[in-house]
Amino acid sequence: MSPALGQNTFKYISGLLALALLAGCAPIPGSPTEPKPSLATSTQNYTQIGGSPVDAVPLSMVPDMSTVDQSDEHRHIFTQHFKVTSVPAVGEAQRGLVELAMGKFDQGNVPDVSAGLENSGELNIRSYLTAVSPNVLGIRTAAYQSVDSVGSNRFLTQWFDTRKGSVLGSRDLFDSADDWADFREFVAQTAASNPLIAPESVTQLEDAWLDSVNFDAQGNATVELDDAAITAGTAQSVVVTVSASNIIPLLSPFGLMARTAGMAPTPRLPAISAVPWGNPEEPEDPAVPAPPSGEEKTVDCTKAKCVALTFDDGPGPKTGKLLYDLKKADAPATFFVVGPNAKTRPELLKRMIAEGHEVGNHTWTHRSLTALSPANIRSEIDRTNEVISAAIDQPATLLRPPYGAHNSTSDRLAQTPVILWDVDTLDWKHKNADKVVSSALSQTRPGSIVLMHDIHSTTVAAVPRILAGLKAKGYTFVTVTELLGKDKLKSGETYLRAPSTAKGSVKNGGKK
Repeated sequence: MSPALGQNTFKYISGLLALALLAGCAPIPGSPTEPKPSLATSTQNYTQIGGSPVDAVPLSMVPDMSTVDQSDEHRHIFTQHFKVTSVPAVGEAQRGLVELAMGKFDQGNVPDVSAGLENSGELNIRSYLTAVSPNVLGIRTAAYQSVDSVGSNRFLTQWFDTRKGSVLGSRDLFDSADDWADFREFVAQTAASNPLIAPESVTQLEDAWLDSVNFDAQGNATVELDDAAITAGTAQSVVVTVSASNIIPLLSPFGLMARTAGMAPTPRLPAISAVPWGNPEEPEDPAVPAPPSGEEKTVDCTKAKCVALTFDDGPGPKTGKLLYDLKKADAPATFFVVGPNAKTRPELLKRMIAEGHEVGNHTWTHRSLTALSPANIRSEIDRTNEVISAAIDQPATLLRPPYGAHNSTSDRLAQTPVILWDVDTLDWKHKNADKVVSSALSQTRPGSIVLMHDIHSTTVAAVPRILAGLKAKGYTFVTVTELLGKDKLKSGETYLRAPSTAKGSVKNGGKK
């Protein structure tokens, strides 16, 4: 087994990315000492084109794990990675991976300013928990990068030995050089049986293509290969599965623990007292309140000075605090949520509805819809609506496309009104509460839709001053639907601000 990398975390990740990203202990059946199967017996192994090799493990199984979301609306960058309070190596390794990928993306995505061209690329990085035990964590990261309209997916799985606080890679799952060589041969033989894979690529199988190894519920090893890594005529990722009977004799002691943590995850108890997804600074009352029993407040925005505050990309770790501040100011808002965050924090969606807010759809992976096929656009919307419906008993009735990127196809497939904005606080860029407050107060006009992101703590910190400042100017806070008028909204049309001040909806317009 390779030595734990420990303090060499960043050196290790840099090497992996340069090649690949460009942009517990209970006994289990089998042991490394069992006779190794013949490579000729690998007929149970198989490949698949597209799709994820394993289901994500609920983040609640690691109570002190939290997500770190970052966005850059202008450069079309959205990333989400993890940190674990009791295992600092997780946050360091995940952050290092994201920073290196962003650096490589910037190098290849330089617009021709002299020709008046804007950035045309996109970078989307998301991490998924794939294995959990008291001693092991497995985190799979999927990165999509496009430059000049040419995009591809790349994958990397980081393994953490939480006893030592070290980060390990695919090679560390195997006991010896010979075991690793046998595993490579199983992968090569299985890949060679797929007619979509170029035979010459299999003979040149590189270690870097094997840097995303996980274990499914049956204990088989799954290898997720980068798009077009060894495929002929397809731009989809390839998953190669090596059967449990073939993989068990090859695994190192850590690899056996990782396999158990992947096929039968067990909750990890935090080393410190943690508040899952909580807000320690938030007052005591933010348990999910009962639905309001009084008459609903109605506002006539053709007469009142209305504004709709909107928050994208959450719910985030500070959304509970934001909801408290909005409730205190009696200010309804609209939240455009991304699927995985909504799935992780359904109690916050329930609370949003109970406190008079509105929940909209911001897709599943925050990909630019204009770069996706019609089928993938619908999948992005439908998957998110499923988790929204599970939380609040109804799907979202509004869609906000990531980055504001939309076209006639995505508008039609939305099957709801498409909501843009006329006030961009640039909170994702400045991450400075004072600047967010200044932007919101200076740009807002009657009928405005204001764009903010509740994944940024600086934005949450700015909201009380925004509420007070706009209220002092005579504004009334409403949801987007209240602002635009429920009976006037039409599916497939896009809206920048209130029709009363913009002479109706703006079809297919407002793209940033």
